[in-house]
Amino acid sequence: MPIIIHNHWIDKLAVLTGVVSGFALYPQIFIIITSGSAESVSLTTYAIILLNSIVWLTYSIHRGLISLAIPSVLNIFASAVVIVWFFTV
Repeated sequence: MPIIIHNHWIDKLAVLTGVVSGFALYPQIFIIITSGSAESVSLTTYAIILLNSIVWLTYSIHRGLISLAIPSVLNIFASAVVIVWFFTV
C-alpha cells in the first residue's frame, strides 16, 4: 500500500509527535554508552518495546501510515541497540 500523506494539521501533528516519541529512548542509549553499563536497564522492557514496534511498523506499512512508521523504525533501532549492548558489554 502506498504511503498516504495528508495536509490536515492533525496529520502533520501526528508526524511531528511520531518523530518526537521515536527519539524517546535515545537519552537512555546515551546514558548506557557514556556509563558503559546496561545493568540498570530492564531487558524485558526493551524486548517488549522491540516486539511492539515491529508489529506497529508492519501495520503502518500495511496501512501506509508514515506517522506510525517513523516512531516504529526509531524505536526498533533504539531497543535493538539496548538489547545488543546488554548482551555484549
